[in-house]
Amino acid sequence: MVLDWNFYFNLVCSIGGIVFFILSLNIIRKIKQLFPGAKIIKKWILIQILIILFLFGYVSNIIFLALDMTEIVALMTAIVYIFGALFVFFVVNLSYKTYKLIITESD
Repeated sequence: MVLDWNFYFNLVCSIGGIVFFILSLNIIRKIKQLFPGAKIIKKWILIQILIILFLFGYVSNIIFLALDMTEIVALMTAIVYIFGALFVFFVVNLSYKTYKLIITESD
């Protein structure tokens, strides 16, 4: 296996992604504490589960990079694109519903 700039770039990006996922999980924990018993919590739990799945994917990416399994890494990249877009859609939709709940409850 030749360790080139591509390997290190992927490694740094994967580790950075893992750090941001862990920080995001901490923020979701705080959000869930703000709305105890609200129906919207179930949707935040879904986001939390998706983040954990992404986290495992990033760890797997590091393993596949280390094992020089470039075909799988290329396939994972395509999968991340579609699931990343789906994840963003879920987060934006849930953020809208959460803001709407806050405004409704404050009236």
